[in-house]
Amino acid sequence: MAKTFRIEILASDHPFYQGECEMVIFPGIDGEIGVLADHEPMVTCVMAGELRYKVDGEWHYAAVSDGIVEIIPNHVEILSDTIEKPEDIDRHRAELAKQRAEEKLRQQLSKQEYYQTVAAVNRAVNRLKVKSRHK
Repeated sequence: MAKTFRIEILASDHPFYQGECEMVIFPGIDGEIGVLADHEPMVTCVMAGELRYKVDGEWHYAAVSDGIVEIIPNHVEILSDTIEKPEDIDRHRAELAKQRAEEKLRQQLSKQEYYQTVAAVNRAVNRLKVKSRHK
């Protein structure tokens, strides 16, 4: 049996998963970061992408947006703006959100609006990727 650690995956508006975990892989600034039990302490960023975590030998998947991760030897806490299971993602709604954000990018925007719109496009594209990988 693999060694486990406690993990808390929290969206801004609700707890997504809390319990024991064998491994977690999340998208970081420089690529994917994998964490096992007894990992060195660190704090880093989560980028929009696919989160994977292994519980009782089974992999679970989620689409995450930007956030932060705190890792201590036997505890990981992932805080993200949004976290969704593939089965909870509405493909049609995500496509519409992507189209709206791409249309807004074609307009003249302030710097703040531009970065918010780019984040919206990235979030929609990420949701569609995760949904298509895990039907």
